[in-house]
Amino acid sequence: MTRCARTILLALIVALAGCSAFPQARSGIEFDDGRSASDIFEHCLAAHGGDIHEYPGDINIATDGRWYSVIQRIQPVVSDAGFRVTSEERFRPRDGTYAIRHSGPAGNKYVVRTASSILVHYNGVAVDADDERTRSTAMTNDAFRMFHFGPSFIKHRATAMTRLPDAHEAGRDYRRVLASLSPGFGQSDTDHVVLWIDAESSRLFRVHMTLEGFETTRGAHVDTTFLEYLQVGPYLLPSRFSERVRGPIRVLAHEWHITGMDIDRGWTDADVTGSDFSGRAAAPATRSP
Repeated sequence: MTRCARTILLALIVALAGCSAFPQARSGIEFDDGRSASDIFEHCLAAHGGDIHEYPGDINIATDGRWYSVIQRIQPVVSDAGFRVTSEERFRPRDGTYAIRHSGPAGNKYVVRTASSILVHYNGVAVDADDERTRSTAMTNDAFRMFHFGPSFIKHRATAMTRLPDAHEAGRDYRRVLASLSPGFGQSDTDHVVLWIDAESSRLFRVHMTLEGFETTRGAHVDTTFLEYLQVGPYLLPSRFSERVRGPIRVLAHEWHITGMDIDRGWTDADVTGSDFSGRAAAPATRSP
């Protein structure tokens, strides 16, 4: 589909579906439990094992999933479904190095994100920093780091937190916290995330986020629900995910799950730089502990 055709399709869908607004803070709301947004968030962070950035080792993840056809048509660059089906991911919390090899029917996509840079290769060929594929990848790479390590990601980017009215779904109660992030996802200065936090367990159930970091997603918002969790060392990490577009249209977008996870290989910068993994980063992630 050409860029012009995608633009026309997006405009038509918006016109037919109308606008679904992202949640906003309301003034004057009082809560019977007297708890603040920051207090609820800190309990959530503790329930997940604390700040993962304090972990001295490395975390290695493998995933598999599927993209729904509608999102592939309206957001082909962002979904990148020819490459982003399975993944091998390497994360070093102490400095934020996050390297991913995506694989799909079109081949391999390799991404290395550090605190100050992002490098993207498709089938071994580097992509320019100002290419739309690099810009969209910066946004999705940040988003997936939040999906995997949610409370810790929020802790280091949130500039403000506000409590929203509670929610009830499928027989469970959820405390909702609206967090303003700076920087946002990818090249966005600011984004916003609503955290759905289980009132009983303090686990993160869902994140509902804006996507201001790429030109075709500005004004859109999506949510990702965490359907299962896995204990990895001292940390509780999600292991099954479901993502939906919530506005300006409502469609299922992506489902994926953890197929393997291991920790503390001791890989180095040299093992994840370049156009693919090497050394101690190379072996596939083992079955989840």
